[in-house]
Amino acid sequence: MQPRLAEYPNALVHGHAHVAALVARFTPYAAAMRAGIALAADVEDAGIAAVYTDISRGVDKQLWILEAHLNC
Repeated sequence: MQPRLAEYPNALVHGHAHVAALVARFTPYAAAMRAGIALAADVEDAGIAAVYTDISRGVDKQLWILEAHLNC
């Protein structure tokens, strides 16, 4: 499972647009991590599930911060 993230637009000027672009890229990545957790659980690989869970927690935290910034 290797999700391909959309290329980051290099023409962004405003900070809000940068945050929105980051949210648009973090969202599918977070979903991919959760799918990885489910897949690892399905094949009963607790070690990989734990790794994906740790990554997912960090990604979800960053996504939450970015989304909160958009709502300011």
